[in-house]
Amino acid sequence: MIVTRPTGSETNDLLDGHEFKDLMVFNLEGELVARQNPPYDGWCHDSLEALSIDDMSPNGWNAYLGDKDYWVGSSEV
Repeated sequence: MIVTRPTGSETNDLLDGHEFKDLMVFNLEGELVARQNPPYDGWCHDSLEALSIDDMSPNGWNAYLGDKDYWVGSSEV
C-alpha cells in the first residue's frame, strides 16, 4: 500500500520535495527488484497508486523514493 496521500488538511503532503526521485522497490529481504524513473511531471499520489507494485514483487515489498531514503509504502501496511 502506498501511504503518501495526506489524510487531512493539517497533514503534510509526503511527496513534497520527493516528486522527481526514482521509485525503488525492494523485496522483503531487502533486494532491489524494480526501479522506475519518475514521470516527466514528477510523481503524484495517483501515479504512485496506479502502479502494480505487487506484480514487481509478489511475495512482499517496500517502496521508496530515492535509494531507501524516503519510504512511501509497503505490502505489509
